[in-house]
Amino acid sequence: MKMYRIFVAEDEPAALNHILTLIELKCPRFEVAGTADNGKTAFEQMEKQLPDVLITDVRMPLMDGIELVCKVKEKYPSVLSVIISGYQEFDYARAAIQAGVCDYILKPVKPSVFQDCMRTIRGKLDKSYYTLRNRMLHKISTADTDIIDKIEFSRIFSEEGYYVALFRKNGLPQRFVNTGETEIFSIPEEQIMVYGRDEMETLCICPKELMVYGSFYELMQHIIEKEKRSASYYTLVLLGEAVPPVELPPAIQRLYQKLDSCLVIGKSRTIMLPDQEEQQARVLEEGNDLEYLRHLLRQGERRKATGEVERCFAEWEKREYTQLVIEDKVREIFGLFRRHHMLEESVEACGYYMDDAFYYAENMKRLTESVLQILGKNSNQEMARGKIDTQEYFERILCYMTENLANPLSPQMICRVFGISQTYLCRLFRSYSSKSFSKMLNEIRIEKACEIMNNRNELFVKDIAAMVGYADQFYFSRIFRAVKGVSPSEYMEKLSRV
Repeated sequence: MKMYRIFVAEDEPAALNHILTLIELKCPRFEVAGTADNGKTAFEQMEKQLPDVLITDVRMPLMDGIELVCKVKEKYPSVLSVIISGYQEFDYARAAIQAGVCDYILKPVKPSVFQDCMRTIRGKLDKSYYTLRNRMLHKISTADTDIIDKIEFSRIFSEEGYYVALFRKNGLPQRFVNTGETEIFSIPEEQIMVYGRDEMETLCICPKELMVYGSFYELMQHIIEKEKRSASYYTLVLLGEAVPPVELPPAIQRLYQKLDSCLVIGKSRTIMLPDQEEQQARVLEEGNDLEYLRHLLRQGERRKATGEVERCFAEWEKREYTQLVIEDKVREIFGLFRRHHMLEESVEACGYYMDDAFYYAENMKRLTESVLQILGKNSNQEMARGKIDTQEYFERILCYMTENLANPLSPQMICRVFGISQTYLCRLFRSYSSKSFSKMLNEIRIEKACEIMNNRNELFVKDIAAMVGYADQFYFSRIFRAVKGVSPSEYMEKLSRV
């Protein structure tokens, strides 16, 4: 549990000891970072001690409490301040309020008043730390670490060391078209920090001190056993040793880079760094693997060309080419077909469909089918079966999803039920919604959960999660907070007050 640090500035020894005793006995989530008997020394110690809270008397030598609070607010805006004073004059209180203090407590300090004050401050710190932590994790994931404030970073990641691992279900995140996928963050109550660029990903950051009775590798294996049931395949990349806080951003970046360079469609794998020999992507000699395809397209042999594409995919699967390598090959294939006027889809549409194909592909066979659909093979057969490229048909799909929330739902399953290809399903979502399949499904599930909470307030969160298709209560809570901005328990608490 995060311990918040308090710096106390008080020139009266008896008053100082009283405050320190109250912190020790009445405020279990706080610890004393340091003390000073004047404002000048207190301000000088702030950078070294990095407190979260400043408690200061009003009248002190060298620099009074009001001036101290103002200077701290200017240089360390995240520090919360409390003024303790024996003076009830309005001018002091007004000056304190203008300086931005959280509370103004009169001497002698009553334990109950002090405890209430610190409870309020703890709530504010919990919220601000959670928001700041999530913002930093997002910056790290986008390699935007240059603008991270080092002081704030050291406040958030204050443990001796951290274990880190990156777990990915299925393909890499969609990168070429912004479909507004929902970022996933662990809820404040979780001791292990979790972040996902989307719902298919789990970046675990575990304080070293938590690994007392087992190894981090064993913990991740336990997570895999639970998560792989909802994955066609997975990739786990982890560091074998804990890293100090200062090395955390580059360590996480290394995991992301390794995931990009090692993810193979349809193949589950675990990669331990740095002990495991790092495998480099294997690429055929430039031009050789698509040379025959170029020849067929120049000759106008469309049917043979699509057959050659299938052969290439089978060869790439055998050689275990990574997703990024195959993406480059597929873009080259699209370019070749377009150059010979054999691809009707626009460049933008192809990028959208390709993103979706790689994101949801269960294996190389399914990916091959999706790419061939984009190239136009059998696309007219779907249209010939009836008027399915309509808003009404899309609404039928959404209706089916809503009525079957408790069941495992995936694009592949929807395609089997409605007898359409995955590429065509993607086309429907692109035509009639600004959201991807996964984002739409999550929002439908969370809205249904809210409806259940409104009507069945006696149910537990884990029961509601199961009713809308989430087997893991914590995972449900993360998705719920990402969509609604509050946790399920906070949402239900608000309902109870209405």
